[in-house]
Parts: sequence; structure tokens; C-alpha cells
Amino acid sequence: MERAEILAIISLLISVFLILRLISLQARVNELKYAIARLEGRPEAYPLSKQATAAPVSYVKPQFALELAPELEQRLHHLLISGKKIEAIKELRDVTGLSLKAAKDYVDAMRTR
Repeated sequence: MERAEILAIISLLISVFLILRLISLQARVNELKYAIARLEGRPEAYPLSKQATAAPVSYVKPQFALELAPELEQRLHHLLISGKKIEAIKELRDVTGLSLKAAKDYVDAMRTR
């Protein structure tokens, strides 16, 4: 092979490597954007599923002194509608730092009996 062909192959390999690295970095940036939006409590961090919005279910607002952001309460409500009680408890604990029992009691109080 000639020198020009070898350089072309090396350039191609470097280009492929850089493109793959760019894709992985972009995925990481998107994950971080989502995490920041979630921490800030922005609604776009809590996508609503069509299934959750299709079947409205009433719930009882808990009688706790805990004041949550409306977006978080909406997210917990949608998790409960979807039958994801454990995920709702985890979400509440992540955001508020509540103990497992307190978070479970809060989520249980949100459910309609």
C-alpha cells in the first residue's frame, strides 16, 4: 500500500472513533439535562404517558405538613395511576429525603381507598 492509502485508512479510523465518542458524550449530556430538570422540578422531566392520562383516577390529598412541588405531586399521582406504588415511594424519597416509612405513609395517603 502506498503512503496516501495508509493515511486515508488511519484518518477514517480516527473519524469513526471520534463520531462514536461524540455520540456517547451527547447521550451523557442528555442524561445530565434530564437529571437537572428533575432536580429543579420542571414538568418536562416528568413525561406523562398516554395510559396515565387516559384513565383519570381521583386521589385523596394526604394530610401531611409536607408541601411538595405541584409537578412532583402530579408525577406521584401518575405513578400511582399506573400501579407503580414502589416507584412513587422511591421518587418521593429521592426528592425529599424522607424515611422509607414516611414516604410510604405519604404515598398510601394519596391512594384512594
